Amino acid sequence: MVPPADASGLAPYVAMAELFVSGRIDAVGFEAGFWAEFRGLRGISDREFAVLNELFYVVEDFVADAAARDPGDVTEVELLAGARRFLAACRGL
Repeated sequence: MVPPADASGLAPYVAMAELFVSGRIDAVGFEAGFWAEFRGLRGISDREFAVLNELFYVVEDFVADAAARDPGDVTEVELLAGARRFLAACRGL
């Protein structure tokens, strides 16, 4: 768990990242949940936004279909690594 961010505007993202990292949702579910939450983004500090922005770029470049992936697109493994980095960064807030 990531207590400092849980009380912040990052709580929904932390919850989704924890579900993804633990294997309770897949990469496509994480991506869909991220975009659904991101559309209503509000109430986060500049520091929180900086942390979330790093995850945003990873999710933005994620392509689920390996056949449709171009060089530089993010794979499921890289998306998982991005979610782990996000959770670690949230611990530092």
